[in-house]
Parts: sequence; structure tokens; C-alpha cells
Amino acid sequence: MSRVRGAISAIVTDHRSAFAVVAGIVGAVVGLAAVIFNWLIAVWMRATTGAADYSVTGGAPHGWPAWTHILIIAVPVVSALMYGPMIWRWAPTAKGHGIPEVMLAVRRRGGKIPGRVAVVKLVSSALTIGGGGSAGREGPIVQVGASLGSTIASWVRLPTTRVVVLASCGAAGGIAATFHAPLAGAIFALEVILVRFTAETFGYVVISSVMASIVARALQGSAPLVDLNYSVDLASLTDIGWAALVGLIAGLCGLAFSKLLYAMEDWLDWGWERLTAVIAFPQWSRAALMSVVLGIGLFFFPAMYGSGYPIQLEALHGALPIATLLALAVGRMIFTSFTIGMGGSGGVFAPTLFIGAMVGSAIGHLIDPLTDSSIAVFGVIGMGAAFAGAARAPMTAVLIIVEMTDQYSLILPMMLAVVIATGCSRFLTRSTIYTEKLRRRGDILDDPVSHTLLGANPAGALMQPAPATLNPSDTIMRAVSRMREAHAQALPVVDADGVVSGVVSALDIASWREEGVEHDTALEALPLRHVHVVDTDLPSTVMRVLTSSGVEGIPVLHDDGQGAPAHMVGWISGRDLVDRMYRDQRRALDARIESSFGSRWRERHPRRRS
Repeated sequence: MSRVRGAISAIVTDHRSAFAVVAGIVGAVVGLAAVIFNWLIAVWMRATTGAADYSVTGGAPHGWPAWTHILIIAVPVVSALMYGPMIWRWAPTAKGHGIPEVMLAVRRRGGKIPGRVAVVKLVSSALTIGGGGSAGREGPIVQVGASLGSTIASWVRLPTTRVVVLASCGAAGGIAATFHAPLAGAIFALEVILVRFTAETFGYVVISSVMASIVARALQGSAPLVDLNYSVDLASLTDIGWAALVGLIAGLCGLAFSKLLYAMEDWLDWGWERLTAVIAFPQWSRAALMSVVLGIGLFFFPAMYGSGYPIQLEALHGALPIATLLALAVGRMIFTSFTIGMGGSGGVFAPTLFIGAMVGSAIGHLIDPLTDSSIAVFGVIGMGAAFAGAARAPMTAVLIIVEMTDQYSLILPMMLAVVIATGCSRFLTRSTIYTEKLRRRGDILDDPVSHTLLGANPAGALMQPAPATLNPSDTIMRAVSRMREAHAQALPVVDADGVVSGVVSALDIASWREEGVEHDTALEALPLRHVHVVDTDLPSTVMRVLTSSGVEGIPVLHDDGQGAPAHMVGWISGRDLVDRMYRDQRRALDARIESSFGSRWRERHPRRRS
């Protein structure tokens, strides 16, 4: 088996066509996982409420046997008692909306996501959403897809660059299968997850996205996720101004939702700390205890149960009054923020679209006497603008809305609204609904220092063993001899305990000779250069010390923080740094050289080139 995996790894790594096949397999697996996920949600919702979608029942008796509305309070609690211990025990990263964890894994951790995350996320999110949590399906399936892609890549023993691409392919497949939006899935993977556009990578994520969509459509049907059953368009180009207004307002609402999401999390964290200070509840019970509040909320506002797609469709058809639309928008903000903040597992993508649909439809009602365009036009535009304001992913916002609603005629006004929403969001805040979670945790996705020649490597990663060392009792002549033997322009002076006394350079020796210092003078009797860096110092500090001291090399010390003398653990010289930069350049040049079938054929048949 090991030999077989090794052979497969070599083929997939070296041949783009073979890797494309693996990307397609990842997409098909993720598409099947998305279907299973939707089925689990439907089964659990039916089992706990007796309805196919509890959000449209209005709390009236339904199902067989007739469901008593008061029991809805217990549904989120029972669900949380099941997924809470599961997340806490096996996959803590499965808590929340999932996409930030995928972004961090792909862009900072080589795409490594444990396979168990896929299983835990799939089950826990189905229990959360099917059990009343006001959350979306896209975040969970993106994390599930990325985990499956990473697991397959790890099983095949692919290099890190390939693992990253397959994890992104899994994320693209998740979006494609969930929203029936293959192109948006591919763009989402490039714009949000990878933040890198190359023709080759685009091809891989498209293959995965298409395969996931094919599997999902074959098993679930090909109807749009939000099916209006008719085509809508602007009645007049003058209505483009109203589309811009919707983009501004819905974008601000999406931004407000992202802020409320983390404010709610802070409030719930504060309350949990106060509660556990009095009663030592286990951490896994947090979601179950707080779900009592969620259940009570659902008792009075059942429309907030689950993702709420049927209600969203009603709003787009103009069947709901303005007051109801605004109440639904505010309610979704609060309920989703509470669901995620208490420790539930679900996405924020679909709730953002729900909020945008409500706000856009409300604006459509207000301006209805002034335009011939239907309310659905502004509701659909509001969906894209709200997501753009929250996530600042304009291309994904445009494509996913027109694909999931099948309203391709709205691309023009959608593009304008989305750009306005993105611009306002960027002007008002530095983080998105996804990156804010990482920023608050101290995780950095894009550090500009990482793109410099030496990157953000600490001195401990840049150092080499010292070419030689000198004792404080050594003479000047001994120092000259040691430098010649080591081919070095500077050496550290280290005592018997490993403590650095200073640095001696060839320039120092030349200066002492001019001053008439005797050759047999001990180094400990001379003024040495006291320069060094600590092993945790960044390259900027190392370069500053090297240039300001004027010596060719400096010792690297380790400070244990216990007050003991710092001992030398390595040596950094200007020549070593230049050599490192040269090797990095060579690796980059080698990686840039790409082959094709034609180039390989010409290499094997040199006589036929003419």
C-alpha cells in the first residue's frame, strides 16, 4: 500500500492532468457530502418539529401528530446537548461559521485540516440548523469540503502547494453544491480563500466546482436555490440609481450585522464567565444552557428557525409588508449572532443574504410608486450588496446571487450595488465578517513582512553555527590565526560558561596594530564590540544591528527569561544572509519553470526540432 501511495503521489505531483483528475474527485466527494448535509438537516428538523420547514408554520399545530408549539423551546437545547460535547471533545475548530478557519489553514498552515473536522462539522451543523439555530449552510460545507480536500491530499502524500490547492478545491465544491453556483464557487475559492489568481489554479477549482455541482444537481435537482419562477430586470436604465441606493443601504446593513455578530459573542463570553464563576459548568454545556434563550425566542418568533429560504422567497415576491420585512432583518441579525456566539455551528453567508433580501425588498416597497421595476429586483440586489458589505468579496457576491436566483439579467445593477457596498465597508472598517474573527484571535492572514526576502523568520531560524570561537584569554595573534583557519572576518569571544564577552573583527585587529598594541595582549584586556541579537528577534532587528555595528557577523543569544546570563546559540553573518537569499531566489526560479507535453516531447526528440 505504501508503494502504491508513493507511485500515485509522484504521478499526481508531476502531472497536471492527473492532479486535475484528483481535483474532480474532490469535487464529487464534496458534492455528495453537501447532499448528505442537506438530508441530515431535513431529517433532524422533521424529527424535532414535525415540519419540513418550521419557519413557515407560524407556530400553528402541524405535522403528524400535531406539534405543540411550546415544545420548540426544548428543540435547540436537545440539539446542543448532542453537538456541544462533540465539538468540545473532537474538533473545537468546528464551532462557529468555519470559513475563517479554512482561510487560516490554507494561507498560513499549508492547507492542513484534520479529517475528523469534516465529520464533526457535518453532524454538528446539521444538529444546529435542523434544531432551530439561525445559521447558514455554506460555512459548514466550505469547512467540510476543505477538510475532505486536505485529507485526500494528505493520503496521497502530496506536497504542501498541492494540499493548499485541493483544500481550496474542496471549499469551491462546497459553495457550488450548496448554492447550485459552480462559477461562484470557483471565484469564492480564489477571492476569499486563496486570494490568488492563476490560470492553472482557476482550472483546478473550476473542475472541482463543476463536479460538485453535477453531483448535487443529479441527486437534488437543478432548480435554483431561490427560484422566483420568472425573470426580473430593471424596467428602465434610470432605475440604476435606485439600485445604487439599495447597494449603499444593504451594504451598511451587512456591515452592521458583522459588527453585531462579534459584539454578541463578547456579551455572551462575559455572561458565561460570570455564570461559571458562580457554578462550575463544563465548557461543553455552554451551548445547551444558552439554547434555552434561543428556544424561547423561537417560541415568539418562529420565522427565525433555520435558514429561512421560504420566507426569503416570500419577501422577494412582495408578499410581506415593510414592517414585517424590517422586523425579519433585525431578527435575523440578532438570532444568528446569538446562535454563533453561544457556540453553535453554522454559517453567516445565508443569514447575510436573508438580511439583504429583507432590506432590498423593503426599499422596493418604498420606491414602488416611483419605478416600474418589481420589488424582486431590489430584493435580489440587496442580497448581493449585504454580502459584499459584510465579506468584501464583490465578484463572489455578484456571481453567487445571479446563479442561485437564475437572474442573469441583473448583473449590471448588481455589479454597481456590490461595488458601492464594498467601498463603503472598506471605508468604514478594516476587517470583514470572516477576517475579524482571526484578527481578534491574533492570527494574521497576510503579513507584508512575509513577502520580503527574509520574511518574518526570527533570528533563530536564520542563524548558523559559529565558524569558530575565541576565549577571553586568547591573544591577538591567536585571534588572527583562528580567523584565517575559519575564513571569517569576525568571531565571537566566549568564556568557558558559554557567555559571550564580545566580538572581534579584522578591522578591530588592524586598528589595535596601528595603535601599537602588543600581539600577545589578551582579548579580555581590550575593548571588544558588545553586539548581539536574541533568537526571537525579527530580520529587521538583525539587519539593523549588522549595519550599525559594521561587523561581518553577530552572535545570537538565548534569553530564558529567568535572569540567568544569556548564552550563545548561533551566529549570523552578512555572507550567510546573502547566501540564504540566493538559495531562495534559485528555488523560486526553479519553481517558475513549467513544462508541457510539447516541451517534454521536444526534449526527448532533439533531432526532430528542425
